[in-house]
Amino acid sequence: MMPVGLLPYLSADFAVSEGVAGLTVTLYGVVAGVFAPILTAVTRRIDRRSLIMLILSVFVAGNIVTALASNFVVLLVCRLAVGFVHGLLWSVMAAIAVRLVAPRYAVRATSFVFSGISLALVLGVPLGSVIGDRLDWRAAFWILVVLSAAALAMVAVAMPRMAPTGGVALREIPTLFAVTNLRIAVSVTALVVVANYAAYTYIAPYLIDDVGIDKTAVGALLLGYGIAGLAGNLVSGSIVARSESLRPVLATYLAALSISLILLVASGSWTIAVCVLVIVWGGAYSAVPIALQTLVLRSAADRGEAATSLYVLVFNTSIAAGALFGGLAIDRAGASAPLILGAIVCLFALVVVGCCDLGRPAAATGNGTPASVVDRKAQS
Repeated sequence: MMPVGLLPYLSADFAVSEGVAGLTVTLYGVVAGVFAPILTAVTRRIDRRSLIMLILSVFVAGNIVTALASNFVVLLVCRLAVGFVHGLLWSVMAAIAVRLVAPRYAVRATSFVFSGISLALVLGVPLGSVIGDRLDWRAAFWILVVLSAAALAMVAVAMPRMAPTGGVALREIPTLFAVTNLRIAVSVTALVVVANYAAYTYIAPYLIDDVGIDKTAVGALLLGYGIAGLAGNLVSGSIVARSESLRPVLATYLAALSISLILLVASGSWTIAVCVLVIVWGGAYSAVPIALQTLVLRSAADRGEAATSLYVLVFNTSIAAGALFGGLAIDRAGASAPLILGAIVCLFALVVVGCCDLGRPAAATGNGTPASVVDRKAQS
């Protein structure tokens, strides 16, 4: 998320528009999503510790070259190279996390993995902006080099060797769609992510133009959104771990998300209500991925990484689609249109969840995590 806060500085340094500079973020996400299933299948026989170390090594090298980039093409290629393996990291981390803990902590481990996304949302954009302002954009990437190298060292020291399990060949990945609950999970993921990013991408114009919030306060409000998201992740992990069925959990989250978007538009220029609803929105939205990722792992107990790669594909491409549809909405109907669109799509996701049976699979463990996903030998 840090490069989002650096776009003005990249634009100025390389003499490109901010829209062109934004390709370093947009294409990064698309590449991460599209190649996630492919790389997950290709690397299915590689020891998971070795794979994580390889991915983090690419992060280190890619960020070094990015920090030294002499022109925008080099910068963009480096960002795409890092994005190429980022989707793979996301695909395998949830399944690895549940193998590193006892079964009763499996859902909590998933929530901790996803809390990293919320933490990036909370800290990444504002940190990038501050570093770019106080130092320069290259310093931000050098910091990413240090963080990536530290993560690589921690994995080398602390993570045990871990044989791959449940891998599938690339040609077999489409067969996963035969699993009903997995189809529901990725469908709801597409709807929710499109809904959220249609609204969130264009929340600043709404807050400034329609609500009348000062530009200098928007950053603080979005920081509150991110902090609420981090809390939503952690609380959701506890709730999901105790849930026999994910349908009421997802329905509650989606209802809260839909209502917050609807009331946000209805609140008009009532600033206090808008601020509260933005916080509720952040918490409700960030609770959803924990439930959906858990549903993915429950649905494909013996092929968790491959199933997660589909989830990553849908998630990342839906971010781009949401931003696209939100942009079309704001151009044609004004600043509140993306929020209205987001609410409508989210309500549709709620209907989908309400019409489906998302009960616990018979093969699941007592805490809802598929037994075949959990490898307790990893603790030895």
